[in-house]
Amino acid sequence: MGENKHIEVLDAFAKKYIKEISEETPSVDFTANLMDVLLKEEKSEIYKATPLISKKGWFILIGILVTSILYVSRGTSLTWVKMPKLNLDGYFSKIQISNLFDGITVSNTMLYASFFFTIMIFVQIHYLKNHFTKNLNL
Repeated sequence: MGENKHIEVLDAFAKKYIKEISEETPSVDFTANLMDVLLKEEKSEIYKATPLISKKGWFILIGILVTSILYVSRGTSLTWVKMPKLNLDGYFSKIQISNLFDGITVSNTMLYASFFFTIMIFVQIHYLKNHFTKNLNL
């Protein structure tokens, strides 16, 4: 019972002070003011695009690739790495796929449609890339 009385006292206290607090409402042009503040911020800070692989990473990858190509082209072999020799000549001669695509015919209309569709995809990619680049770099 003592616990309930304590809760009732707290409830009455909270109701009394909530009634005394006036409601705060934002000004009429709150949204416009907020948008002005956001537009003043530099968009380069908001939409900062960072590459997945940095320039340093690309240089390291290219260095590893060039080094491995030069190492292999010298003709040296690693004595501690033993690669087994695979003879796949007999395996590939057993696989026979004869006349697989002989029965397929494609009409000229289908070829033209595929060609046009491919060109339109590339045009859209180029257009959308330019569109988003302009919007994000303002």
